[in-house]
Parts: sequence; structure tokens; C-alpha cells
Amino acid sequence: MVNFKWDQKRALEVAKEDGVAIGEARGEARGEARGKLLGERNAMMKVALSLLKKGLPVGVITESTNLSLEEVRKIAKDNGLAF
Repeated sequence: MVNFKWDQKRALEVAKEDGVAIGEARGEARGEARGKLLGERNAMMKVALSLLKKGLPVGVITESTNLSLEEVRKIAKDNGLAF
């Protein structure tokens, strides 16, 4: 027969440690996903700037980059390009 004594304090400590570990893992996953999205967005903004400099029509740029017209306008303005 196994001799077992319930230790509520230790059980709560273990539960807390497990909860913290789960929270950290979730936070890291969300951070990585957000970082990836921001990286992709920054890349599309660079592509849009390059296309603006080449004089491509704004409609082509918005379709190619999935950026809004307002975003493309801002990129042009921030870089001193006529729109």
C-alpha cells in the first residue's frame, strides 16, 4: 500500500508553476506570430515604396501588396514622392 499525504500548499505551488509555464508559452507563440505579421507588413511597405519609385499605378501597388490606398499615400508622402 502507498502511503500518501495530501499537501495542499505544494499542490497550489505546482499548479501555479504550471500556469506560469503555460502562460509564457502562449505569450511566446503570440509574440512570434505578431512579429512575423509585422515583418511581412514591413516587407510589403518596402515593396510599395520600390513600386512607387518606378512609377507604377497606385492600383497595381495596392493589389500587389494588399496595402490600402491610404497606406500607399502615406508611404509616398513620407518619402517625398508625388502621388
